[in-house]
Order: sequence, then C-alpha cells, then structure tokens
Amino acid sequence: MASRFLSGESGQALVLVLTMLVLGSLVIIPVLGHVGTALKTGAVYEVKTEKLYAADAGVEDAIWQIKYGGIQAVFGGEASYAYDFSTNGTYQLDDPVNGLTANVTIQNVWIPSNVDPPADPDYAMSIIESNKLMVSGGAAATPGEDSYKIIITFYPDAGENDDLLLESLGVWLPYGFSYLDGSSDLEKLDIWEPAYSDPTVTNHAGGQAVVWEFASANLTYFPGVNINDNPQYAEIEFEYTANVSGAKPTCISWVTTSGAVSDILNVTWDIDTRIYKITSTAADTEIEAYGSRNELRNMNNAISGDYKAIGNSLMQDNYSPYDRRDTLLAESTTTVSDIPVNADVLKAYLYWSGWFSSGYTTAISPWPDTCGNFNNWTNTAPNTVWQISSGQFRGHYTGSDANARYLTMKDSMDLSGYASGSVLLEWDQSEGGTLESTDGLQFELSSNNGTSWGGLITAFMDDTSAEYYHYTIPDAYLTGLFKMRFYLADMSGSSEYAYIDDFAVAQITGTADTSVIFKMDGTQVYLDGNGDPQQGAQPITASSASVIGNKNRGNYSYASFLDVTKLVREYSEEGDHEQPTGNADYTVGSVSADTGEYWSYAGWSLIIVYYSPETAGHQLYLYDTFAFSGGNEDLDFDFDGEPGGTITDFLVPEPIPGETNAARLTVFVGEGDEQYSGDYLKFNGTNLSDGFSTSNVWNGQSIGMSEDGVDVDTFYVTWASGLLTSGDTTAQLNLPTGTDNWNLIYIILSLRSETHTGGTTHYFIRSS
Repeated sequence: MASRFLSGESGQALVLVLTMLVLGSLVIIPVLGHVGTALKTGAVYEVKTEKLYAADAGVEDAIWQIKYGGIQAVFGGEASYAYDFSTNGTYQLDDPVNGLTANVTIQNVWIPSNVDPPADPDYAMSIIESNKLMVSGGAAATPGEDSYKIIITFYPDAGENDDLLLESLGVWLPYGFSYLDGSSDLEKLDIWEPAYSDPTVTNHAGGQAVVWEFASANLTYFPGVNINDNPQYAEIEFEYTANVSGAKPTCISWVTTSGAVSDILNVTWDIDTRIYKITSTAADTEIEAYGSRNELRNMNNAISGDYKAIGNSLMQDNYSPYDRRDTLLAESTTTVSDIPVNADVLKAYLYWSGWFSSGYTTAISPWPDTCGNFNNWTNTAPNTVWQISSGQFRGHYTGSDANARYLTMKDSMDLSGYASGSVLLEWDQSEGGTLESTDGLQFELSSNNGTSWGGLITAFMDDTSAEYYHYTIPDAYLTGLFKMRFYLADMSGSSEYAYIDDFAVAQITGTADTSVIFKMDGTQVYLDGNGDPQQGAQPITASSASVIGNKNRGNYSYASFLDVTKLVREYSEEGDHEQPTGNADYTVGSVSADTGEYWSYAGWSLIIVYYSPETAGHQLYLYDTFAFSGGNEDLDFDFDGEPGGTITDFLVPEPIPGETNAARLTVFVGEGDEQYSGDYLKFNGTNLSDGFSTSNVWNGQSIGMSEDGVDVDTFYVTWASGLLTSGDTTAQLNLPTGTDNWNLIYIILSLRSETHTGGTTHYFIRSS
C-alpha cells in the first residue's frame, strides 16, 4: 500500500513535538505531509525518538486514508468493508522514515456493547442499506446546549405499522463526554410505561456506552411516533457533559429489535459514523490510536461528493422585435475556477438543448383529419352534441343520452409495430363561453377495438386558452386494435363549447442534435472509439437524447447528454497533488436550433461532481427527465399525475455548526424569458430566489453567463428557514409558471451530510 505524499523526515522535528508535549500543548502543528494528528496527548517513556517518529508516520498515513477516501482500498476494495468487523486492513508505508518502515493495521471497531456484530458483511450491507430501519442522530447545534438527539426511522410495509418491537436502545459517547444521569426522554414520568427505562452506563471502546433495555416495547410507544405515519419517527433526546466546553460529540446509536417485521436485522446501528482502530509499528515501537469518520449514508441513487454546475446560452437577440432570439452563436464559453485545489473529479455530465420550429411528428394513415366531417368517427348524435362548426368538431351537450357525449374512432388502428414512446395523439383544442370546473374535454383509449376502455384522461377542464395538445400513447395500447374516443364532460350550459381541430395519430420523427464541439481551455477534445480522451478536431456524440413537443404543432425541443468524466479528468487543471480539479474554460459549439420565434433557444450545461475534504459531506441527487411547461401550470416533472414533484431518498442530518445552508439545488431550464414574470421555484411551499428574483426565476439569465436564453440557476435552502429539519426524507418541489413556456432539462440537489474525520481520540505508545 503506497503512502500518500509522505515526507522522509529525520528525527529533528520530533524535538519540537516532545517539547510541546512537555509544555502541555493541546494543539500541535502537523509536522508530516498529511493533515491529521501528530502526537496529541499521553506520556512518552524512554523510547527512541526515531522509532516513535516512524510509527507516528504510520498513524498519520492511516488518518489520511480514512479522511481522503482510501480506506476501502486498504480493506481490499470490498464494498462491504464498513460491515466487516473481523478483517483487518493492513499495509506497509513505501517511504521509510529515519530508515524505518511503518506497518499499519486498520480495523473497524464494533461499537454496540450488548450485541454481537453481524457474521456476514455482504448480507448486513444489503439489509442495512435498504434503509428500512435507520438509526441516526446529532448533537444540538446551538452553542451552550449540551444535548444529543437519537432518531429512529422506520418504513413499515403493509400491515407492519405496529409490528416493530424494541429490545434495547444504545448510544456510545467518545472519550471526553459523559452521559448526564436522568436526562433522557425515556426516564421521564410522562413516557409510556413500556418505553420507560433507566439506562446502564459502562466504559466501552475508549468511551462510554449507555444502554436502555425494554421488554419488547412497541416502537409506537416512543416519543414522536404516529402509528399511521410512513415513515415512523422516534426521537429520544438526552444531555451530556463535555470535558472541553463547547465540544460536540460524534456518537454512535443502535437498536436491537424483534417482532414480525421482514427484511431487517436484529440489530441496526448508525452507519453514518464509523470508528477505526489504528495500529502502527516501527521496529519495536507500536502506537495504537482510534480515528472516526462521520458521513451521511448513501440513500439509493445518491452520489457522494459536491458539485459545480455551469452553462451558457448559444443564442442572441440582436434585431427587432427584441422578444425573439434571432442569432445562433457558433459557440459559447464559461470558466470554472473556484473548485478547491485539493478536489478530485468524480463525474462530469454535459447536457445541450435547443428548439426546432417543425418536424416533430409525421401522421400515421389514415390521419390527419382536418375535422371538416365525421367520416372517420362514429357519432351517436351528430346533430345535437357533436357538430361541425367552421371546419372544426364542436361539442355542446343537450338532451339526456349520456352515450351522445362520446365521439369514437370508426376503425381501429394497428400500432403493434411502433416502438415504445414513439406514437402520440395530437390535435388543436379550444373552448367557447365561460366554463366551470366540471366542464371540459376528456378522452379514453382502448387496446382491443373498444371492447374495453381505460380511464378518462383530461385534455382540459374549466376555462382554457386555445392550444395544441398532444399525448404519448402508453405501451399497453400499442396493439393491433388501437382505438380512442373523446368524451364531453358536462358542457351543458348556455354557450359552453369544446372545439377540436386537425386531429392525428402520429409518429414522433423529430430528432435531436447529438453531435457538438467540446473544448477545454480553447482546445477541442473528444472521446475516441474506445472511449478514451483525445485532443483534435472531432465532435463528441451524445450517449442519449430526448425530444418533446412544445407549444405549437410541429415545434419541439431536444436535450442531449454525454458523460464527459474522462475528458474533464484528463484535461482540466491539476490540483495540489496532480489530481484533476475540474477547473478550466469550457466551450460548447456547433449546436443546432432554429431562431426567430418566441420559443427559440439553444444552450448547454456542465455538471462537475468532485470530492474535496473542505466540501465533503454532501450527497447529490440528479433528476434529468426532460419535460416541457406550456405556461399556466405547475409542471408535473416526476409524471405522477400531481403538480410539481416529490424528491425522495435522502436523510437530513442535524444542523451543521457554523454552516448556513442545509441544501443547494441547481436547475437547467431552456427558453426562459425576462419579460414574462410569474415563474417560481417552491421548496416545501416557499419561494426560493435564483439571485435575481423569487417571482421570475426562469428569466433566461444566470450568474456567470455571457448570453441569455437559458437558466442554470442555483438556489439555497438555509437551516434557519426551517424548510428542512433533521430526519426529513422527502421534499416537495413545485415549478409553477404563468405566461412563459420553458423546458426542464435537469434538477440537481445537494444535501448537507456532516463529514468529520477525527485525528485520534486515544493515543497509546508501546515499546519493548
């Protein structure tokens, strides 16, 4: 195992260390090439300084591995290393110190004091990281408040709401902290008796273990739990004393359980915090130390790290009228220079997007229908409910025959040969009169020539402006006997009408621009046939692309994507250890799009995901489903049938002392306009600002961009806002808009998760 940037020091600097120890110093400037701890505390008894210095170098290196992410490699690269409490990671420093080589051993320390560790690490990882039952916690961030909260989070399956039984609850406090007797919620008289418990406090693993025992107490007996919630939360708070005023402990909590609950272990512990035992030996001198790492668990699709998102427009508005972009640029450039010099690029994703005025669909025979007659339709009562008016179908309900509300395709169609998502229904629609909430136009689909019908789908209800409507036919209806029918909802009041024109069943034939130019620091780069980074006059090609219909018939937008991690790692600026930081001038060009209309736009965005000790402790969630907002709506970007979208699969930690923001999110939107206000981003019901406004966030402008037409806007959620609190696992994001039309390309969310790597909590020296 190679050491990391270790200097081959002589024993001279150790004199300073020993002197500082004699003087009782508590803070020691590191004297090696690592950030971490030198000799912290303790007595040194007649050991040779050269051996001591060499052994300490091994401790320094182990702390570097823990802090900077090398610990998994020490354990042989196994993903389940954090659940393996019987295997040691061992290695030898390549660079001798004082002519002596340090042999280093790192071991996961099993903290729960009243139960054995799981025998199978892979199985334990699969169960614990399913996140069905989680234990987490944190110290109060308020200065002077010495309290700690344990949070138990349980996601019951159907019928399991009252099945989880707790046998014990434990928490480990590190050296320097002590439990305050009688301070926990479980020792209060108002607690339900099955959950009442006086804890047992013992010295354990260099710290203090506090364990509450129960007689199979149901989770619903514990503070904060509502039996009808999913997830269920229990919150148990206690107080502690600290040897150093203001210090906050990094604790580990656990529960042992029983009951008729599937897919959990009999013990679940706080995997966000890990304790490591470090042993470093040089000749006959051995140092034993303990280090800690605290980082929020990965929740399903989370990406660990932090991110930088940039972008730029590729259009300008140079000529009258000044509300339409009329000039397509050959390229545009944005600079990244603020990623830390010790950062290391993990991922880099490039998106580009634009708008075309025509070519979205091609009608499938026998369509299109100009709606000048009912030759292709079965109409029960053409002269009373559905009529021809000015070359359109007009619906107005009269009479008492409910079947007359339907306008049905006369013949079925064979759609069995078309690919998933490639066929849609489209028509122009409008209304007459003043409609109520029950008035509207709906339709149904059939896969078997009308023998049975799916549920009603709403095209519009209540008052609506004239618009082009389209609906992608689900896979279940791409059969040899497809049929559809319109349904007139209410529309019985005086002068209440629904109009349909230019109907078609059509194949999506619009194509995306999948080949563009990508430059870094002015030099064109690309990936060759083997996927390796190269420099030269070759374009890059998207690995995936989507097209979507826009406001008017034939108009459409596209979004293309390529993972450019290898290019960014190869050609971005090097950091302080010759690693790629991601800092560079980025240029994207040769993007195709149409100009001269209200909806014209072209632009790009780059997301760089990186790891850095200063910005560690974040988890990222990327949502890049392409969607179009046609105005006067709250975009359903997760397509669940409800406005907005619910962001899930995260876990909010306790507030981080000294930090302002609990979360940060960036949104890439195409074709926002400054002159149309009424665009909002609501996080849990509260409007956020993009740095310009809270009521016109999609204004085609972003900080750092040279042109307008796209938004790459970043929003912040502060701890003080209360919009996110400890233990939250979901958030509601809404994107309501007024007049403006725009395209959503991606949303990336960064949630703060505390990462702290301690130096050493204990430091013990042995020498023969």
